[in-house]
Amino acid sequence: MAFKKKVSLKDIAQAVGVSSALVSMVLNGKAKQYGIGEEATRKVLAKAKELNYQPNIMARGLRSGKSHLLGLVVADISNPFFAILAREIERAASERGYTVIYGSSDEQPGHLCTLMNTLANQGVDGIIVVPCENSEDLISDLYLQKYAMVLVDRFFPNINTLSVSLDNAKACRDVTQHLLNQGFKRITFVSYESELYHTTERIRGYREAMQEAGLGQNVNVLELPQEKYHEMMLQVFEDNQINKNSDALIFSTNSLTIQGLYVLNQLKIRIPEDVAVFGFDGGDVFHLYSPAISYVKQPVEEMGRKAVTILIDQLESDEPQEIKRYELKPELVITESSLKK
Repeated sequence: MAFKKKVSLKDIAQAVGVSSALVSMVLNGKAKQYGIGEEATRKVLAKAKELNYQPNIMARGLRSGKSHLLGLVVADISNPFFAILAREIERAASERGYTVIYGSSDEQPGHLCTLMNTLANQGVDGIIVVPCENSEDLISDLYLQKYAMVLVDRFFPNINTLSVSLDNAKACRDVTQHLLNQGFKRITFVSYESELYHTTERIRGYREAMQEAGLGQNVNVLELPQEKYHEMMLQVFEDNQINKNSDALIFSTNSLTIQGLYVLNQLKIRIPEDVAVFGFDGGDVFHLYSPAISYVKQPVEEMGRKAVTILIDQLESDEPQEIKRYELKPELVITESSLKK
């Protein structure tokens, strides 16, 4: 599914063979007032319907031609990380005089495309996107159409877009090194089955740290399907006696960490006595769990503000902006869950 560029009055005018001014008069219900014939009116209305023209209500009457609206699409608004990101983006945009319209793709490329077209039809000046799996063609379409856009949290390395993300390889390299320093050697990395760059970078960071420690033969990446991953994790942990084969677990996302804690509790596996645990993103459940869970703290507030700043700077500058990838530094929050007993 490709991104559809918003149909303009000029597009309709060119298709019918009339002026944009005439099209505007017809679509605003002023054909009779300005003496426009019935045949011309019929053709304009038919072509507007055929092209699925959507009037930019929000931007009407603005002398600058700008709506001061930004679009935001996150991957999963139920994930606390994305909820905080959306809140910070909204705050930062408000400080610059912009309003944010946002939605959640639910990690579905088709839904992401629908949202993007809806936002375009609402007349947003630019968009901030957390891309999902299999959305590379859509992002490429936006890039080729020179749409004002910033990717946040995730990006595609072969598409030259502005982006703000975590240094994911460093984050997981640092986590693995911390566990190695504690004396853990049978470290399992738990991830989704995904080709998204941030996921593969997290796996790369883990692998590099294990190999540098001379433990390349002990690299164990458990990749779970994103559908029914709780059931799969329970089955794998139970069948493989995870606490016998691993002395430490690294969960690569917030959701996987939470589900992992449920599964470990269900199997009566103690943390850190039976297996050490290191998670991602944090959250209330991490602190309420006993013991509190170590995690990679992403600079989510900085990430959101940076995305807004570079998008609005792009919109308000008369000069083309240099394309940059901004990688932010991770912070490790270390608790008893990842310390050797």
